[in-house]
Amino acid sequence: MRTDQTAVSGLMSQPVVVVGPDARAHEVLALADAEGVHHFPIVEHGKLVGIVCTCDLRELDREAKVKQVAWCHVIALPPEGSLSDAARLMMMQGVGSIVVSDGGGIRGIVTREDLVRADPELDQLLWEARCAACGTRSHLRPAPDGQCICKDCQITAKNTDRDGS
Repeated sequence: MRTDQTAVSGLMSQPVVVVGPDARAHEVLALADAEGVHHFPIVEHGKLVGIVCTCDLRELDREAKVKQVAWCHVIALPPEGSLSDAARLMMMQGVGSIVVSDGGGIRGIVTREDLVRADPELDQLLWEARCAACGTRSHLRPAPDGQCICKDCQITAKNTDRDGS
């Protein structure tokens, strides 16, 4: 497969299950189970305002609003963007999914697993994305210093900052 020429529109999952910023953690987790999805774009007044992953919700109080843990810097690509572009963006930004959107709104979503299933060679590119603290490849997100950090190391860093250790 020529991943530099294959458009994400041919691989994206659709329709995308979106939630509002005031959705509660337990509601989104139930929706995840019912729909079999892991990433939820957050839409408010028709505009993409964030994204949340079920891994971010599991530690929240069940009544907490998803906007508490949402990532506001959503990585997006137009439908004609290539699979290689999507893999590069995931690697550079340390994210596990990319929203496919255009002027008409959200069209789909592509995950790291989708890319590797489509072309196992993309795993080599995605392999480079690792947590700067522990080296894991799972649940990465951009850290304030521009490096990637995993969810667990981010929590540890927040607790250390809070405790003053």
